Amino acid sequence: MEQPMKSHALNVKNVVFHRKNKTVLDHVSLSVRAGSIIGLLGANGAGKTTLFDIVCGLRTRQSGQVSGVRADRIAYLTQVVTVPDALKLGEMARLVYGLCAVPKNPTTGVFEGSRSRILEKFKMLWDRRANSCSYGEKRWFVVMVILSLDADLYLLDEPTAGVDAEYRFYLWEALARVKAQGKSVLFSTHMVTEIEHHCDGFYFLKGGSLRRFNSAAQLVTEYGGKTVEEAFVRYVTQ
Repeated sequence: MEQPMKSHALNVKNVVFHRKNKTVLDHVSLSVRAGSIIGLLGANGAGKTTLFDIVCGLRTRQSGQVSGVRADRIAYLTQVVTVPDALKLGEMARLVYGLCAVPKNPTTGVFEGSRSRILEKFKMLWDRRANSCSYGEKRWFVVMVILSLDADLYLLDEPTAGVDAEYRFYLWEALARVKAQGKSVLFSTHMVTEIEHHCDGFYFLKGGSLRRFNSAAQLVTEYGGKTVEEAFVRYVTQ
């Protein structure tokens, strides 16, 4: 990955990606400023995960440029997270920390300055086996493990999928802490309310093209509807 503009953690410029005879990404461009939270909306199969994989170097683009922080300064939460039933969640976390170039103690970093309840929940799940945890608990724990890594850019593919309201609240509090530390987040979601309340801006991926919106209010103004959800549907189906 090329070095970024000083104020940006990520710049994607005119990226093209084909799968068989289909153009998944058609000259898409995207930027994430340092110390910001940017959302990525799109229907199932729109190419959000493909874009994340390209940013991390897991897929090869046909053309275009990706610049930003070094690859070893990116922490990536994939859409599918599998924890073997026999493992304790803490054992899985140790594997992740051990594989990272610059591991970070799980009781520091994102937990510093956060409400004690977040760390209490994390420690409680640390000693539980995966087969005794709900999907949402495992998902939240893995997200927190990723956020506790010492990275400059966090790519989170649907981090709140399957996570209940309490754990979502703690997650967004943790992400606000990450932002306050000057780090950057790019996350995908299907929940437009998350875009409305937690983002500094967002991109909509549709038909292989990306469009940036500065706020959910802009989406509603341009495409109508009484709610952000209705505006989302109008944009997707137009």
